[in-house]
This record gives sequence, C-alpha cells and structure tokens, in this order.
Amino acid sequence: MKLFRYEGYEVKVAPEALLLKPFKKLWTRDKSKTKDKATQELSFLYFYCDPRSDYQYIIDDDNRLEAVKKGIGYPEDWKLDATLKEAVIFYRSFDSSSAILLRAAMEGVEKVQKLLKDLEPEDTKTLKEYLTTLKMVPEVASMIQEAEQKLKEENEFGEAAGAIEKGMFEDGLDEVAEWVDQQK
Repeated sequence: MKLFRYEGYEVKVAPEALLLKPFKKLWTRDKSKTKDKATQELSFLYFYCDPRSDYQYIIDDDNRLEAVKKGIGYPEDWKLDATLKEAVIFYRSFDSSSAILLRAAMEGVEKVQKLLKDLEPEDTKTLKEYLTTLKMVPEVASMIQEAEQKLKEENEFGEAAGAIEKGMFEDGLDEVAEWVDQQK
C-alpha cells in the first residue's frame, strides 16, 4: 500500500489514507490532540501488514504480531481489537500480486526448512528427498530474492509513475490533430 511508508525512523501516513473508513476509525477514536494512540496503531498496521516492513521475514502471523507488538512497545497483554482487526484485513486487501507470491514462497521455504530440520539421515528414501530438496534451495532462494527485488521496484517506481502530471495542453493534442486533418 502506497499510503504508508517508513521514512526517517517513523511511519508516514498520507493524508488521503484517513479518508478510508478503517483507517479513519482508528484516527477518530483517538480523541487526544496529539493523536499518539492513532499514530501508534497506524504504525502497527504498517509493520505488521506491509510487505516492505522489516518484520515480514517472520512468516507466522502470530509470531510477527508478537514481534511488532514488542517493537512498538505495547504491553504483553495487548490484543487486536475489532477496529484494528478490520484495518488489518483492509490493509492486506491492497497487497500486490508480487507481495502475495512472495509471502507464499516464503511460507514454502519455511516448510522446506522444517522438512530439512526434521529429516533423519538413516532413511534412504527420505535422504534422496532431502538431497533433491537441498539442490532446489539455491534456486528457490534466488526466486525469492528476485520477487523481493520486483516488489521493491514496484513500490519505488509505482509512486513516481502515478505522480507524473500531464502537460498543460496534453489532453487536447489528439483533438487538435484531428481538426487540422479535417481542415485539409
């Protein structure tokens, strides 16, 4: 989601993000002037949900939730409430296909890690599977790195491409060319 970004040791939220109902609910329920609680909850959303977050290496959602909770400074007994859960679901609905594929690939790598860790070398059939799986690891790692790079490029260039403005007379050029052709 391009409405949130991490910059200068803080999560920046684009003003238009607060026009979206789930994020607006978080903002408006914080009645303080400083909006510290809302800012903290929106930061939680970024770190927990955004594919660009440094916490995304943690595949398991529950483990990531605990790590983000600790990183933000929430107490151990803190839990997601209904409003924040709604915002999490909404935030994740904006994941690009690259982000979804990357998450799926990382889940697959986690399964392979478990297989390799739990494998007993005495089992010949399993040993063959182990070696076959081991041969695939560099290729899978390369594919994940490539997917991560594409995701970064998508996020970096997506914003720039959307920010390009048309020139003053650009919209009418086709009509003018058509009119000139008709005058001939």
